[in-house]
Amino acid sequence: MNKYFYLITAIIFISGCSHSGQSDDTSFLETRWNLTELFSENIRYSDSQIPYVRFEAERVNGNDGCNNFFGAYTREKDKLKFGLLGSTRMACPHIEGFELIFNKMLSMTTRYRISGNRLDLYADEKLIASFLAAEQS
Repeated sequence: MNKYFYLITAIIFISGCSHSGQSDDTSFLETRWNLTELFSENIRYSDSQIPYVRFEAERVNGNDGCNNFFGAYTREKDKLKFGLLGSTRMACPHIEGFELIFNKMLSMTTRYRISGNRLDLYADEKLIASFLAAEQS
């Protein structure tokens, strides 16, 4: 009897471990992450575009509050590094300078953490940005 209990417990444990890694990866890749905090400042949206990032396999795209951006990134375990990014070049005087700060944050990012529906980006140990998963349609 004990033999079966341990066998069933081991199977459940192994199944749970393999599923949790898959689910984190899926949410990382298939989610639009809307910016909520940047360098310890809460982000409030008015009529401007909501800044966000969206990761695909080896590609990232998003919006910095004014311009769309796109490019490459690398990720290994909790390490995250953005590569060269291209963007549109629209003028947005109502949020002047914000896109520069947003892009600085991307270039400083060295690692990430997902907790529930929240994505945090770090420069080494310092939290530099937080995003919330957008509602999926």
